[in-house]
Amino acid sequence: MSVFNALTTAVSGINAQSTAFTNLSNNIANSQTVGYKATTTAFQDFVAGSLGKNASSADISDSVAAVTVQHVDNQGTAATSTDSLATAISGSGLFVVSKESGASTSTNTQFQSQNYYTRNGEVYKNNSGYLVNTSGYYLDGYMVDPTTGSLNASLTQLNVANVAFRPTQTTTLTLSATVGTMPSSNASYTAADAQSYTTAPVTTYDASATPHKIALSWTQSGTNPLVWNVSAYDADGTGTIASNSYQVTFDSSGSLASVADSTTGKTIGSTLTGASASIPITADYNGVAQNITLDLGTIGGTSGTVMAASTGTASTNQANALTASGTTLTMSKSDVIGTTTGSNQTSMTSPTVANGTSVAAKWTQTAASPPTWSLSLVDPYDTSSSSPVSSDTYNVVFNTDGSVQSVTDSTTGVTTSLSALSATIGGTSYTVDLSQTTLSTASSLATDTTALQSDSIASGTYQGVEIESDGSVMAQFDTGTQLIGKIALANFANVDGLNAVDGQAYTATASSGDAKIGLAGANGTGTLSVGSVESSTTDLTSDLSALIVAQEAYSANTKIVTTADQLLQTTIAMKQ
Repeated sequence: MSVFNALTTAVSGINAQSTAFTNLSNNIANSQTVGYKATTTAFQDFVAGSLGKNASSADISDSVAAVTVQHVDNQGTAATSTDSLATAISGSGLFVVSKESGASTSTNTQFQSQNYYTRNGEVYKNNSGYLVNTSGYYLDGYMVDPTTGSLNASLTQLNVANVAFRPTQTTTLTLSATVGTMPSSNASYTAADAQSYTTAPVTTYDASATPHKIALSWTQSGTNPLVWNVSAYDADGTGTIASNSYQVTFDSSGSLASVADSTTGKTIGSTLTGASASIPITADYNGVAQNITLDLGTIGGTSGTVMAASTGTASTNQANALTASGTTLTMSKSDVIGTTTGSNQTSMTSPTVANGTSVAAKWTQTAASPPTWSLSLVDPYDTSSSSPVSSDTYNVVFNTDGSVQSVTDSTTGVTTSLSALSATIGGTSYTVDLSQTTLSTASSLATDTTALQSDSIASGTYQGVEIESDGSVMAQFDTGTQLIGKIALANFANVDGLNAVDGQAYTATASSGDAKIGLAGANGTGTLSVGSVESSTTDLTSDLSALIVAQEAYSANTKIVTTADQLLQTTIAMKQ
C-alpha cells in the first residue's frame, strides 16, 4: 500500500536528517579544534521495485540513506600559536603518531604497534621527553644515532630528553705561533743553527664525534733560515693522518711569503699580500676520509704563523724529537711525558726520520699507582702490520719522584733499561736511548694549548629543543644547535578513505591504501610551518545555513508521518 510506503520513506528521511544533524553538530562543536577536518552529508535513495511494464517511469523510491563524507584533504588555515613547538602542515601530508599501549610504567613508556595519522601538530614535551600533541598522541620520526651521528632509518617516537652534546666535526685548524727567530746575519747561518718547533696536540673530531689528536712539527732548513719544513702528524700514533710535507717560506720581516708542497714543489694558494695561507691535511678516520684545512694566517700578515726578529722570543717547543746517529736513536733532551699523579695520560715525541722512515716514541699510561706506562716505537703515518717500524712494547714503572723504577719487555718479560731499547726501522736494527724520560711531580704539565686551535665545539649545555621548517628537531645548546631527529610525514593514495578515530586521528584502511612515510616534502607531503597550528576546516556560516535546511527537511518528514497516519486512520474508518 502506497501510504505504508510513504510512512517508511518518511521515517528513513528522519533518520537521514538525524545523521546530517549529527555531522553538522560535530562540525560546529569542533570549530576550534586544531587539525579537525569537517565532514559533509550525502544522501542517496533506495528503490524498492517497479510497477507496470514501463520500469523507467514507474520506479518507486521508498527510502533514503545519509552517508558521511570525509574531507581529510581539505587544508585548514594556519593560525599562530603560543606553543613554540607547534607545527602545521602545508600540503596533503599527515603526522605519523603513536599511542600508549596502557602497559607503561613511570619509567618506561610502551606503545601500540598501530600507526596513527593526524593533522594536529600542536605538540609539547612531556615529563619523559617525548613530543606529544594535545590529543595525547606521540609524534613519530627518525632519531639521530648518538654513536654515528647519522639519521636512523627506523621510525620511532621522538624523544628529546637528556640530549648529550656531540662534538662537531673538525674542518679547520688554526696556528698562531712564532715558530722560531731569524738569525742576526743570514750570511753566518749554518745547519747547526737550524731550529725546530712542535705544537702541543690539538683534539679533533670525526663525523662520529670520536676524538683524535693532531700536532705540527716544524723544522728549519739547514741552508735558508727563512724556509721551514712542516708536517702534520697523528699525535695518538694510530696512523690516521696521511704522510705530508710542506715548505713554508717567510720574508725578511718574519711574515708568511709562500706555502708549497715539498714533494711536488707546487705553490699552494696565492703569494699575493693578504691572501690566505693554508695547508691541506687528509685524515682517515674509521675508513672515512676527512679533509682538514690548516690555517697559517695571511701572506704578509703580522699575526698567525710568524718568525720573530733575532732579539725576539719564539714559541716554546711542546714535544722533542729523537736524534738519529748511525743506528742509534737518542732522546738528547729531557722529555717529561706526564705527571706522577695523573691517569689515562698519553705522550708522543715528534717524528724524526731514520733510514728514510718517520719514527716516534709513543707512551700510553696503563696504571695510576704506581705510575705505569706502555712504550713502543711507531711510524705515526703508518701503524699497519706492514709498517717499516717494528718495536717491542715495553712496560715502564715510575717512582713517585718521577724517576724510572723498572723497564720490562712486555713480550719476553726480560728486564731492561730505557737506554738499551731496540727497534727495527726499514729493515735495520736500531738501539734506542730514552733515558732522558721522566715524570713531573707537579699536578699538571705547563702545556701551551693556545697555539694550535680546532674549530670543533667540544661541549655544550642543553637548553631546550626547537623544530625547523624541514621537520628537523634541533637540540639547543649554549654553544649552538644540533640535529637530534626529524619528523615523519605520511601520505595516502586516497586520504579521504582513512578511518577516523578519537583525537583528530586516523588509521589506514583498504580504501585509503598503505601509508607512504618519509621526511617533510617526500611523497608530496608538503612543508611545515613552525609556530603555527592548522585550524579546523569547519565553515560556521555554511554549516549554520545547512542546519536550517536540515531542520526544515526533518520537520517536513515528520509532517509526512503525521499525514500518513491520518490517511491510515481514515482508511480504517471506512470499514467501520
